[in-house]
Amino acid sequence: MTISSGSHIPYPDFKKRYEPAEPQPVHWNWRETADRLGTVEHPERGTLALTLPDGSSEIMRDVAVAYQVVPAGNSTTPHAHTWYHLFIVQSGSGTVTFHDGGDSKQLSAGDIVLVPAWSMHHFTNPAGDDLVLLNVMNIPLLADLGNIATRQPQEAGA
Repeated sequence: MTISSGSHIPYPDFKKRYEPAEPQPVHWNWRETADRLGTVEHPERGTLALTLPDGSSEIMRDVAVAYQVVPAGNSTTPHAHTWYHLFIVQSGSGTVTFHDGGDSKQLSAGDIVLVPAWSMHHFTNPAGDDLVLLNVMNIPLLADLGNIATRQPQEAGA
């Protein structure tokens, strides 16, 4: 491997590289989003992520927002990870289960659920309409810190 030579820049120029951009208002049309949710695949852990006009998925500093759809008759695999979720139920109904305490909670439109970091959890949608969740999470912050990790029972031997 070749060793390159570094260079120098004035400190004020260096600091400008780390100044956050001035935030701008952004609107996502629900009708367009709902139509798109109806036409894309629904992988287990997420369906669509919101992005800014520049393509960035960090919607607010250190925060990303995505939709997760649990189709009727399906459930997600129990898992835990370093980031938190704040889920807002948009439509449908189902159950969230927290494995650490064995608690389950019925969910319906308008409900909000906080899933703390490293809390083993999963969603179940036994029947009816798709369970549509708006998911607010701090993945960008943890990615910047190099702290993205997940575990599932089969991985952890649980």
